[in-house]
This record gives sequence, structure tokens and C-alpha cells, in this order.
Amino acid sequence: GGAAGSMPNISKDKLRNVELNLPPLSLQRRFASIVEAAERQKARLRAHLDELDALFSSLQSRAFNGDL
Repeated sequence: GGAAGSMPNISKDKLRNVELNLPPLSLQRRFASIVEAAERQKARLRAHLDELDALFSSLQSRAFNGDL
């Protein structure tokens, strides 16, 4: 049951009898590998962005100090 009035209640028996369609395990694994690859790419891009931020900071500092 739900605590809020807008939350409908469902009994445990009804919940146990709900049928779920799951994709085949091979498709689940393929999806997981795609997600992992995307996460690795995001990490690489974040690292590159950090490098670019550091380079821009250095360039900005040199420009304001008259070193350029």
C-alpha cells in the first residue's frame, strides 16, 4: 500500500501474479555492454574536458599576466 492518497494500493498476491516480459538474456547482455561502452566514453570525454579546462586556465592566466 501507499502512504499518499494518490498512490493506488496493490496486494502482494496481485503483485506476485503479475507477468513480466523480459528480453532474452543475450539482448540484456548486449544492452549492458553498450551501456558500459557509453560510460567508458563519458569518462574519457570528462578527462579530456578537464585537460582543456586546465589548458584554458593556463592560457588565460598567461594572457592576463602579459606573458603572451
